[in-house]
Amino acid sequence: MSPNLSDNQTLIEQALERHPLMMPPTTRLSEAIATMNRTGASYTLITQQEKLLGILTERDVVRLAISDKPLEEMTVSEVMTQNLITCPRDRADNIFDLLTLLHSAQIRHLPITDADGKLLGVLTGESLRAVLKPTDLLQMGRVADIMTKTVTTATPETSVFDVAQLMARERRSCVAICTQETRFLRETGFLKIPVGIITERDIVKFAAQNIDLAQTKAETVMTSPLLPVGSDATLWEADQKMQQHRIRRLVVVDEAGYLAGIVTQTNLLQALDPAQMYATVELLQQTIAEKTRTLQQMNEQMQQAEAQLRQVNENLEAQVQARTKELMETNAQLMQALQERTAAETEVRRLNAILEQRVEQRTAQLQETNQKLVQEIGARQLLNEDLEASKNRMRAVFAGMNDIILVLDRQRNIEAMPTNTSSAYPSEWDIISETMAQLFQHQNGSVWWQQVEKVLETQQTINFDYKLSVGEGEIWFTANMSPLSSNWAIWVARDISKRKQTEIALSHKNEELAHTLEKLQMAQQELIQSEKMAVLGQLVAGVAHEINTPLGAIRSSVQNIVDFLTHNLEKLPQFFQNLSQERGEEFFALLTKSSQQSTLLSSKQRRQLKKALRQQLEDRAIENPDTVADTLVDMGIYDQIEAFLPLIQDRNVLRTAYQISTLQTSAQTIVTAAERAAKVVFALKTYTHDNPGGEKVLANITQGIETVLILYSNQIKQSVEIVRNYEQNLPYILCYADELNQVWTNLIHNALQAMNYKGTLKIDIGQQDNQILVSFTDSGIGIPEEIMPKIFEPFFTTKPAGVGSGLGLDIVKKIVEKHGGEIKVETVPGQTTFTVFLPL
Repeated sequence: MSPNLSDNQTLIEQALERHPLMMPPTTRLSEAIATMNRTGASYTLITQQEKLLGILTERDVVRLAISDKPLEEMTVSEVMTQNLITCPRDRADNIFDLLTLLHSAQIRHLPITDADGKLLGVLTGESLRAVLKPTDLLQMGRVADIMTKTVTTATPETSVFDVAQLMARERRSCVAICTQETRFLRETGFLKIPVGIITERDIVKFAAQNIDLAQTKAETVMTSPLLPVGSDATLWEADQKMQQHRIRRLVVVDEAGYLAGIVTQTNLLQALDPAQMYATVELLQQTIAEKTRTLQQMNEQMQQAEAQLRQVNENLEAQVQARTKELMETNAQLMQALQERTAAETEVRRLNAILEQRVEQRTAQLQETNQKLVQEIGARQLLNEDLEASKNRMRAVFAGMNDIILVLDRQRNIEAMPTNTSSAYPSEWDIISETMAQLFQHQNGSVWWQQVEKVLETQQTINFDYKLSVGEGEIWFTANMSPLSSNWAIWVARDISKRKQTEIALSHKNEELAHTLEKLQMAQQELIQSEKMAVLGQLVAGVAHEINTPLGAIRSSVQNIVDFLTHNLEKLPQFFQNLSQERGEEFFALLTKSSQQSTLLSSKQRRQLKKALRQQLEDRAIENPDTVADTLVDMGIYDQIEAFLPLIQDRNVLRTAYQISTLQTSAQTIVTAAERAAKVVFALKTYTHDNPGGEKVLANITQGIETVLILYSNQIKQSVEIVRNYEQNLPYILCYADELNQVWTNLIHNALQAMNYKGTLKIDIGQQDNQILVSFTDSGIGIPEEIMPKIFEPFFTTKPAGVGSGLGLDIVKKIVEKHGGEIKVETVPGQTTFTVFLPL
């Protein structure tokens, strides 16, 4: 385990080089250089009897290599650096103080001594860097922030002697060997392409090998090919490349491969300035504390919201259960009442039939008796006895009934049958009198007599319900009016007040249940909208980046156009006047061909095309073939150049054509960037569109999914491959389009998170029977078997607090089921598929 940065003593002990290269002062200089070259040491200490006299470094060797002094005849004591800066071990208690001392004294080596001045070891920039290893800070910084932009350069034809002089004169540890182009930029001067490098260590090696520096060209001994690093690379990447290749500096190039600067281990150490590191750590600690407080507050709010939501859910479930129980009891009572009423009506109809039959029988008997009365006086007594028995039976029937029975005729006469209604109502209520008084003496009595007339005319039975106000209460009746003859009708009414009260209570319960259901639906819609806004918030950063990128391209292109017009607009008329007609036609043909080349070339393709084009130009004896080839490739012209050779030979004409071609490219860039920004804005507008009517609309499923993919393009474009398998000519479906967009958003977002935004996302859309099938397959780690049954449960999530609410898949399932569809999931390690089935 690496030591903590606070453990300074351990860090210093690890950074201390305990066995440095040491030599006596009488050592010959040539022997010392050979030893340094053989061991790869950047210095040697000069000591005598354990006393430190001086130091000989690579920079000293470079300075001596360009002097006229004979190195073979000199000793190290004659050229060593004396009066060294040293540090006693008891004062070396803070590694950052030692790092500051190296920077402020502009030295690379710091000898550490004990209390008696005896050498204990040497601290160097390399040893300090190897111990510190501040990978997090290196990963946060960029090479462009710390690189040395002023680089000492030389051409490949420069002699090594001149290169060494440049190092000594400008006090540089290296010289970049570059080819120079004729194009000139106001900010950076002539463009240079680095092809090699010569360092102080190389000069030491050449001196040890007795190479004639004045007669040796740089291109023959330079380190090539280079290991360049991009200006946008992190300090961590630069540091890793130095360690991997065991070098101390890297040449920095821009996107086009031109020299931008140089980064060394010294630059990396400067990036680790102690004050800056302390300030950064303090800022990070403060930021972490603030974020921790914010996360704690959000977690507490989320827990409160979850508790409230659970309480509401429990209350709603209890209310629904109670309402369901009440409805079931009420329904049972209603069914029982209906059965009783049906049985009573059947009994009344049976009694009416018996009554009619008996009346007819008695009428026939009376007629027969009247006819026989004259003939048989004696039979009259027997008839009276039979009639009395019949009356007694009828009284018994009526005494057993508690219905209201009225007999009515066409002359509006009313007779009340003697039923036992007193047993069903309070003694103070004369229910039959109330019935006749309220129905037939009221101003609406004519309506009821019309009903009597209708029954007598049609000879058919009618049924109806009505109510009476008796005392302080109301009584509901269900009535049956049937014809007795052509002039008489019978009215039979039964009390149904209890049934009516039950029906009214049931209606109220239904209203309350409908109101509760409406609240639940509103709560569900609020949850869906809340989840949609949460996902939209996650997309804001990516959408802003997607819009800023084309805006940056537009701004850069407009600036190029403005710069060209500012510096060249007044010169263009004179330029075209100087062109002959033939040259003018060739000039515009060249521009036309340039504008037709729209293929983007990789760096490798550009190098291959440039190499082939340079060979053609050299064969035709064109001056500066390398520069001309590079210009033509930039213009998109790399074949069929025979027609343009006269123009190519005129550097002024070629430069103007290149500038105008750049204008065309900038204009096309503006168009492309504007279209890209418009596409993102349209996708965002489509995604956030709300259907205020809440009605279904005809929608294209493929377009909805593509809209969501556009909003996620910033997260996708780096390391995610999208595989689209869309069936053609799919029908539109009637749906809630904005809610389905929420389904696609949640499923795509979950897939990207499962893959950690690296991998393959396959989307299949097709038709099967009368259904649309949409499946999302990601290459993530898969869903563990033990949590599969819970993934659609509300508030279930495997994400850390504050990252996920656990409502995403629950909302997805509810929306799909709202459309009459179904969602299924299949998972194995390395592949998970969610499939949505939507009916047409």
